[in-house]
Amino acid sequence: MSRWAFLRTRRWLGVAAIAVVVATACVLLGRWQLDRHETRAAANDLVTTNYDLNTAPLADVADGAVPADAVWRSVALEGSYVGEQVTVRNRPVDGNAAARVLALLRTDDGGLVVVDRGWLPLGDGAPVPPPYPADEVDLVGRVRQAESPDARTAPEGQVYSIDPATVAAAAGVEGADLLDGYVMATSEDGAAPAGLHAFPRPGTTPGSHLSYAFQWWVFAVGTLVGFVVLARREAAEGSAPAQPARPSRRRTDADEEDALIEAQLRQGPPVGP
Repeated sequence: MSRWAFLRTRRWLGVAAIAVVVATACVLLGRWQLDRHETRAAANDLVTTNYDLNTAPLADVADGAVPADAVWRSVALEGSYVGEQVTVRNRPVDGNAAARVLALLRTDDGGLVVVDRGWLPLGDGAPVPPPYPADEVDLVGRVRQAESPDARTAPEGQVYSIDPATVAAAAGVEGADLLDGYVMATSEDGAAPAGLHAFPRPGTTPGSHLSYAFQWWVFAVGTLVGFVVLARREAAEGSAPAQPARPSRRRTDADEEDALIEAQLRQGPPVGP
């Protein structure tokens, strides 16, 4: 019989299946972390490439929609704010609980652009945005792609995502020529938007996703190696020759006499009357 025959037993088939499942899960989790690392690296490249470029007219950078390779590019546009301001709550900024303040800018050519004017720290009550400029403004900001719509129903004056159509509806503004994307304001008429906190430069640290990916792959290899080690140990124990039992030594008359003498010595000499 083969020394590895035990691997065909129900117990060891179960152990092998568990090892394969755990190793596969670790490989997939490592791949997921690698994908996150690559996504983060691509986003960092956009910041590095576009953030410090010279300001360009919005029409030269985004024609109806913000291209993926234009994100964080500084743009200039002119127009007037219309409608009500809208807030996006629970958007932390530098570790601070914050609400972002959105408004619709109608440009001189008739288009509509969602502008993220800045942020307010969250307090006990609902944030109250400061009023936007009543006159036409020269706006400078950084273009961002639109966020996906959120199916949840937000309270009045709030939205859950910066989806231009959703923001326009919440602000009570209608218009067909709505930019598919939005602009994060850096200045209005040459100064930071009054009463609002400015957004910091985005970080470009790579994060720990790559190291996490390697850790998951090490766990996958370790699981398979552990199975092999256990199997080899089981095979070695199964093939080792059985050790014969050592027969017990029969007690002789001399052994009995020695036992009696030792018992008497422990009791001591007899005590007289």
